Amino acid sequence: MIGEHDLNLEPIGAAQFLWLHRQGVSASLLASMSPLQVATGYRDSDGRFEPGLGEPFVVFEEPEDLIFWQPKTDELLTWNGRAFALNEAHIWNPATYSFDANLNVFSDVLDWLRADCDGVVIVDWSRAFDELREAPRIAIAETLLKTYRTWMQPRRLPALSVIPNTERRAA
Repeated sequence: MIGEHDLNLEPIGAAQFLWLHRQGVSASLLASMSPLQVATGYRDSDGRFEPGLGEPFVVFEEPEDLIFWQPKTDELLTWNGRAFALNEAHIWNPATYSFDANLNVFSDVLDWLRADCDGVVIVDWSRAFDELREAPRIAIAETLLKTYRTWMQPRRLPALSVIPNTERRAA
């Protein structure tokens, strides 16, 4: 696991498990995600997770990063800033779009868990255009529609010059 030696990861406790279940997350999903882990820390000045005194964060592992979710505040932090979204492999999986299905984009982790992790939760909206532009179909939480429209544009377009046509057309 990435950076595991720097973190004090602990298995999720019974109280946290029960809280998630009472919020509508299925016990079978939580069991299948086992071992869910928790780390204590806070948002550092660089916007990333810093282990230490603070709140407990649920830890999700992505291929190149760790994502930390604080259930009370719904805050999402990353370990090294590489993660675009929670469950981002779902974006490029052809099965996501089979039978005319959509890539579901949830507004928060709890809604994503309630939907049995069928979709993604975006952590870094500044990368949305580059990461999502090839997706054939997207279903987005209504509360994210303005954010989606804001970020689903290229960050910049190249400067454009026009090369004049030097040939004259015959009249």
